[in-house]
Amino acid sequence: MSTFTPSAEQTAIIDAPVDADVLVVAGAGSGKTFTMTQRIIALINRGVAPERILGLTFTRKAAGELLERVSAAVAGDMAGSTTATVSDRAFLKPAIFTYDAFFQTIVRQYGLLVGFDQNTQPLSAAGALQLATEVIDSHMDLAFSEDFGAFSSLANRVLALSDAIGSAMIGAGCTSFDDAINRVRQWDSAFINRLQQAVADEPMPEDEPKIPKIKRLKKDTDASWQAKLDDRAEHLHARCTYHCGALLETTRKRDILLQLVEAYAQAKRERNMAEFSDFTIAAYQLIERFPSIGERTRRRYSHVLLDEYQDTSTTQAALLAALFHVDASRRSAVNAVGDPFQSIYAWRGASPGAFRMFQQDFHLPAGYKPFPLSVTRRNSRIVLEAANNLTLPLRSNPSRPSSSLMREVDVSSLDPMPDAPEGTLGVLGFATAGQEIDAVVRFCKTAIARHRSAAEQQEQMPGEQKAPVAVLFRSKSHMPEYQAALEQAGLTTFVVGYSALLERPEIRDLMALLHVAADHTDTGSLMRLLATPRFTMSAADLTMLARFAEERNTEQRFQALVQAGLAQLDTPANEWAAVVREYRDQVANAVFLPDVLRRGDLAKLLERLSAHGRNVITRAAVMLRQVHDAVGRPLGDVIRAGIEALDLDIDTVLAGVLHNPQHRANPALAHMPMDAIVDLVDTYTQEIAAEQTPSLCGFITWVDHLASVEDEAASLPDAPVDVELMTVHQSKGLEWDAVAIVGLTAGGFPSNQGDHLKIVLDEHHTGGTEQGHWTAPEYHETADSWLTNPTAVPVPMRADAGILPRFPHDADMEADPIASLAALDDVELIDDEVFGSMREFGDGVDEVDASGWYLTQAEEYGRRLHADERRLMYVALTRAREDALMTYCAYTGESGRDPSVVSKGSRAAQPSNFWLEVHDAFQAHEHAISAQDSVERLQAANAGKPMLISAQGGAIAPPEGFFIGEHAAAYSDAVVGEAWQTPITQTNAAVELPWPATLSDAVHEQLSRGIDVIAADSSSLEQHQSAGPLLQRAQLLVDDADLMADAASGQSLDEAVKAKAQRVLAAGRQNVTSLQARVGGMSEREERLYWRSIIRPIPRISSPAAEAGTQFHAWAEQFINAGKPDEAVLAHEAEPSVPYTGQDAGFVSREAMLADLAERERQCRKPSTRQPAVPQPTAQQSASAASDTSAASVASVASATSISSDNATESKLVAWQRRLAESSWAKRIPAWTERAIVVDVPGVGLVNGKLDAVFIGGLDPSSTTARFTVVDWKTGRRPTKPDDITRKLAQLDMYRLLLAAVEGVELDSIDATLYYVSEPDEGLRELHARAKTKQEILTELSSGIPEQSDND
Repeated sequence: MSTFTPSAEQTAIIDAPVDADVLVVAGAGSGKTFTMTQRIIALINRGVAPERILGLTFTRKAAGELLERVSAAVAGDMAGSTTATVSDRAFLKPAIFTYDAFFQTIVRQYGLLVGFDQNTQPLSAAGALQLATEVIDSHMDLAFSEDFGAFSSLANRVLALSDAIGSAMIGAGCTSFDDAINRVRQWDSAFINRLQQAVADEPMPEDEPKIPKIKRLKKDTDASWQAKLDDRAEHLHARCTYHCGALLETTRKRDILLQLVEAYAQAKRERNMAEFSDFTIAAYQLIERFPSIGERTRRRYSHVLLDEYQDTSTTQAALLAALFHVDASRRSAVNAVGDPFQSIYAWRGASPGAFRMFQQDFHLPAGYKPFPLSVTRRNSRIVLEAANNLTLPLRSNPSRPSSSLMREVDVSSLDPMPDAPEGTLGVLGFATAGQEIDAVVRFCKTAIARHRSAAEQQEQMPGEQKAPVAVLFRSKSHMPEYQAALEQAGLTTFVVGYSALLERPEIRDLMALLHVAADHTDTGSLMRLLATPRFTMSAADLTMLARFAEERNTEQRFQALVQAGLAQLDTPANEWAAVVREYRDQVANAVFLPDVLRRGDLAKLLERLSAHGRNVITRAAVMLRQVHDAVGRPLGDVIRAGIEALDLDIDTVLAGVLHNPQHRANPALAHMPMDAIVDLVDTYTQEIAAEQTPSLCGFITWVDHLASVEDEAASLPDAPVDVELMTVHQSKGLEWDAVAIVGLTAGGFPSNQGDHLKIVLDEHHTGGTEQGHWTAPEYHETADSWLTNPTAVPVPMRADAGILPRFPHDADMEADPIASLAALDDVELIDDEVFGSMREFGDGVDEVDASGWYLTQAEEYGRRLHADERRLMYVALTRAREDALMTYCAYTGESGRDPSVVSKGSRAAQPSNFWLEVHDAFQAHEHAISAQDSVERLQAANAGKPMLISAQGGAIAPPEGFFIGEHAAAYSDAVVGEAWQTPITQTNAAVELPWPATLSDAVHEQLSRGIDVIAADSSSLEQHQSAGPLLQRAQLLVDDADLMADAASGQSLDEAVKAKAQRVLAAGRQNVTSLQARVGGMSEREERLYWRSIIRPIPRISSPAAEAGTQFHAWAEQFINAGKPDEAVLAHEAEPSVPYTGQDAGFVSREAMLADLAERERQCRKPSTRQPAVPQPTAQQSASAASDTSAASVASVASATSISSDNATESKLVAWQRRLAESSWAKRIPAWTERAIVVDVPGVGLVNGKLDAVFIGGLDPSSTTARFTVVDWKTGRRPTKPDDITRKLAQLDMYRLLLAAVEGVELDSIDATLYYVSEPDEGLRELHARAKTKQEILTELSSGIPEQSDND
């Protein structure tokens, strides 16, 4: 049993009656997993068979961890038992599944009973998007019948509505997807009828009417004042009519989406595919229609644990209730645990009020109170106080109640452990984004220094500790700036998901171009591209271009109306627009902005633009045509065509040089983001089903999905880092010593994206602190509701409608939801239920008092959305074990620290209400250290002089806010004090270029000089050798007539290059890589790069990881050669065939190398050290360095180890070297190192190879048959998949073959192994060659040659 002593709350849960249903509300960090594990042990000890206990959770990771804990606890508890019963069952364990996996087991077994094929394959997110795009493509008449935006947006809408139906409609008598669609249609049809009857013949405004502000003047008579009131009333009525028209349009859009959803569901059935929700619905159908299946399941599992119950969907909850609680006599004992305050997956279909619905679905008594777990074992006191203050509104009853007749169960505030640390909290507001980012970097560095103790740093290699700090974001858009700043400060980082890639400016440009190429209706992406610094198109030209496209569209739509007989051919052109508006619902848009760029008469059509505008559009048209020409080729080629069309391969290198002029250009590093996008094609292709065809539309829709979806949980980095960056959603379930929560602006967090959440402080309930007690403020919130969202299902028809706001607000929940619409017979009444337009103005005389009004739907869902955001903020804060920082900035677009350079007229962002609540609750504490006080204290010590000076010479104001808590002074000095003592570096505005780099005069002059040098004869090249390999590359390009003279492109160019390369190889030797290309053992991209490298042998600049590998191989060669020379001499004398080279004058002893390695390890352990220590000669080396040759040898060791200024890379290198130095191979006798071999292989020809190290004897040193062992050092990641291992080991087959041939020995006398110095576990470092004959190896050449080693 665990030595951990349960608390009183935990004991009550553990010892609850065996057959009772147990509902546990467990706060963040309160030990719910431990408690439920002990509950399972208690059940087993009280006679419940382990195999009759079922545990369900949401992720495979969580399921694995729960099973591991339970299994260990069961084994530990049974170890001391001597009873036969326990002994017999010791090998049995509870069954632990994910919810989805468990539901699938039911469907796999019984699915045919409801027509669900047992071989149905789960559909991934990529596969679902791909299938949705195919369905839309085959129903374009529906897609264009309403304005749904871009093609990818429509695909996401179809899936969103499908998910909403699958997660919220099943239950309460609805058992199938088709039945759910019919119910939605019935309600929509009835609502459309009510809207049409209400609107009747009233004129429909084209735009939302503006309401005139009126005031009674002295000169107004009663009649004139009444006329003003009547005029405003007419405008208000017109607004209500307009709103009803919008509701009508939304409901009609949902009908079209429903048709596409039906087609999508049919396509899934035809292709034998299903999403997870489909399996859940099928399982529900089985349980409802065949009760015996539920009975069998209950007989098998008498006790059920439901983890993270707050995240279950309505459909999942209905299925669980149908399975495990039919009635009091047909049930299993269910234990559900979770935290309503951590219910943050509403967007994924999680049911609101899951715990209250559990009480209803599992028939718990009316007065039942859930078991609480209210003592957190994670958070410090100050962090917990802030979290409790934030959740106070969730635990209070608002002054204006909701129309919902049920609310979620009560959740108590969290209490700290008696020995919990005080902790530290920072609440800071800055002027610019540059100041905010700088503060977060300083906070991270201070937290790392505080939480990584000196002992830890001495005992562990740098970077091998868990990340002590996280930076959490509400959205992903600003992660790259924070990552760049953290890394520039010398910290290693890890960004979860694809945020760091997809938010890069060059990738955003590329994706915009691909969007336009894939979807000619995507005007938004084209406008975004044209507005970037790449084109710098003026607003006037953009407006003119849009107007031009609209004119062409109007012309086409008018002609369609003429053909349909709805318009007269002789109608004057200036009246066409009015005719089209009249019939706008009957004729779709025909011409979009991208269509204009594809016209052959483009130049003539653009005469109304400026000269610059015409040039820009012409360039954009050429780019678009270049990508269009590639469509039809492999998807990777289309992406590369987009990269080349935008000149990203050139722009990124140039931008890198301009950003760091002192560093040599590194094309490989600059091109990594583009390479990553191309690599995503492979990921996308693997995720879709085998029978699906990859398409550009499917790919970009999937990438958009990656960028927009809120990831559920973070996958931790493979290698430890200093700081992890992720969204709050991704952080759930994780914790760090310190956490920074950034971007807390109004509209940022709480987020107003998507649902247009608007939050205004209620002036009558402002809250505040009185006598040390905090009272939370109240707000007026509004947001989009389900009535204005075509992808939402009608709430009255949902299975969980009882816990949601009623519509209408006074609807009878026992009555037919459709019958409740009968009272909505007037546009003003409908508007008042949904929007409340009339309430804002009252009668124009008395002040409006909203306290007695029911909440509109906009207010109901504004409040709910605000609560969702508040729970998200609670999750963010409770990730911090000890220290937390909350920040915002006024000017998010200013990357510098100087607010004086902000453009005049820029609008300052306001702090979010979350930031203000925490700030206001703590600022009155006597121990709070304000940022203002910190700066003034420093200023006083500086003789009253301003601490931080702007470009205009004025003092820069300190940030708003404070630090409070145990280490408030240290954090305040580091984050605020040091920042305000660090002068702002004034930069040349010409260097601070937006993306992409514009062609300034200075850059133009440099490029022109470079062109002159390249165009000159090769003799001039000698004068510019310091310019580096890029100049040589350009010169070789120009000199190669085969590449420069021919106009071939695409596939014809690839074939020409391959033919020439094969002619070059035919005349000389081949290496392992050339054989691989020749026999087709490479991917298309690898082969193309290889053939081009043969005829254009230009040095490729390696990545930092490859450079580290190169340096390791150089060090390994010296280290192995320095090993046991005397024994080598003896071996040479005993066996003359073993080569021996005596020690030369430049020999460096192994002791000297180990001393140097120890010194570099010591340097790496210093937290602030970024430069790798350059090894200095030891005393022993100095004494023996009697010649220049010896000194040069020591220098060569230094050059072989000092690979870069990056401490993380140096740390990795010394770790590799230490693992080799302590390995068994360090004690073996070397025969050769880095031995180059040329062998004439039968049927192949001359083949080159290089062996990293060859040792005397076999893998087993005592073997009498093995003469040599080839060891290939590997610095890359050890493969784990069988295919990857086989491919890697095939390389050893070639090396054995080559060495046997050159030494004239039998193949079976040579052993070989790969040795992965990157693998921390010594037992996993070696992968031994498999026993193969010479003929087997030669035969396998026909299927490709393996990869070369890391350093080849």
